Amino acid sequence: MTTKEELLQSYHENLQPSDATRRAAAMSAPDLENLPEGHPIRGLRAENEAMNTLIERLLEENEFHEPPASFLPAILRLNGVRTHYAKKEEILMPMLYRYGVTGPSDVMWREDDEIKKELGVLTQTFKEEPDNILLYRGRIRGLLQHMQAMTKKEDLILFPLCLRYFNDDEWYAVYEDAITIGTAFLTGEPEVWEPAEAWKAGQAERLRISEIEEGKVRFEGGALTVRELRAILKLVGVDITFIDTDDMLRFFENEGKVFARPKSALGNAVYDCHPPQVVPAVRQLIADFRAKKRDHMTVWRMIAGKPVSVRYHAVYDRDGKYLGTVEFVQDCTDILAHFKK
Repeated sequence: MTTKEELLQSYHENLQPSDATRRAAAMSAPDLENLPEGHPIRGLRAENEAMNTLIERLLEENEFHEPPASFLPAILRLNGVRTHYAKKEEILMPMLYRYGVTGPSDVMWREDDEIKKELGVLTQTFKEEPDNILLYRGRIRGLLQHMQAMTKKEDLILFPLCLRYFNDDEWYAVYEDAITIGTAFLTGEPEVWEPAEAWKAGQAERLRISEIEEGKVRFEGGALTVRELRAILKLVGVDITFIDTDDMLRFFENEGKVFARPKSALGNAVYDCHPPQVVPAVRQLIADFRAKKRDHMTVWRMIAGKPVSVRYHAVYDRDGKYLGTVEFVQDCTDILAHFKK
């Protein structure tokens, strides 16, 4: 049987050598059981433990002749896994990509998407037809087993890989972003990681000192201070993300909070921030923007039961030179509700 160490070593052997790769390959197997209180991996493993407790109960109740009244609400609670997967996909996986470690993340991202899709279909079905839940025993069992298997893969491959590669500052950034995204399946406040809190305080102070708070940004229609501009952007209620001419994520304002936008993603290639199956479409869209075959695209989607518009616009300077791509994401629930009055 292939051991955890053999699996990890096979991944390292397929990577281009670098200082980080050599350091990771030379490390002994990471100890997942004795991480400091508040470490992000402790939080992710605690989420998995709580989720597996729920899954074991649901697997048992799914075989009852008549599931209890609590069965359906418990099934719907599984949607909390979306928050757990967001931390994997928006924080851990892009950071692994920086080290050239793509294989495990690509496979997991596809499986995560399969789980989320099936969970979404069943959730919608049970909301519309709660009395027919018994007809879906097989699909429920398959979903639960798939989710359970994914927690084992995280423990076996993803978490050890991250511990081999990430340095302290990167873990502190993961800690900060994970708090922003939130927790799944757990009650109470997340554990505090004191070294990371000290790092966050230092980062905030450096940012405060370096900001030109009263410096003005001049436009054709006037000028705004940095402080004024920041305050205005926070009132828009739309997620704004800017990708520069080199296809790197350089800025986001996440007040709409439709999609997770961790700070650790800043400076990443936009292609590392998307599931592998979506990357070809992203590349084509940006190529079209560069070639001026089109200058915008709008996608309408239902996300977590909410109507959302996602608008992509090419950004050009006065001379028509391509500067990058901006994405606007907006939850349209209140807009639709207003027009239905």
